[in-house]
Amino acid sequence: MSQRLNERKFPVKIIQNKPSFSVLEIIFSLIGPALIVITILFPIEQMSIGTFQLELPDGVANGLLTAIGILVTLLSISTLLKKKAAQSHGAKIVISDDSVTFTRVRGYKGVLATLPFDQMTKISITTGDENTIKITAPAAKPSKVTFDADDMKNHEEFAVLVDALKQKADNASFKAVTV
Repeated sequence: MSQRLNERKFPVKIIQNKPSFSVLEIIFSLIGPALIVITILFPIEQMSIGTFQLELPDGVANGLLTAIGILVTLLSISTLLKKKAAQSHGAKIVISDDSVTFTRVRGYKGVLATLPFDQMTKISITTGDENTIKITAPAAKPSKVTFDADDMKNHEEFAVLVDALKQKADNASFKAVTV
């Protein structure tokens, strides 16, 4: 009996999952500080967009642009901290015989989460321009998880995760979407 169980054991597989900044995120993170510097160096007396002009009291236009710059900077810092938290436990997806273990972000902390295969009810696999896997497991925490192939080391690891889900998630309904 124990020999039969050992034959069914799925070898543990580890997939590197490293969310990184995209070029668009880097550009967006530079806009906030640039707006703040521009409002300090070049005071704006009035705001105009095309032929539309706003008659504002002195300093209000600069205050608005500075507030937008601060907001964009805070959003960029928040994104940076969340991506750092996602990498806090080694940034790995571990596929074992009965579950998938990964790091999820709760607030600004990375927390290890385990999602058992038998609790997965729906798996949506998107391929094409955007390769993603969306897993729904209402009885588990978190109940919805998304894995993006762009965050993995290579696309072969994405295929390994897809194959493991197809083999082990017996209770799940699969939906394939091609974009």
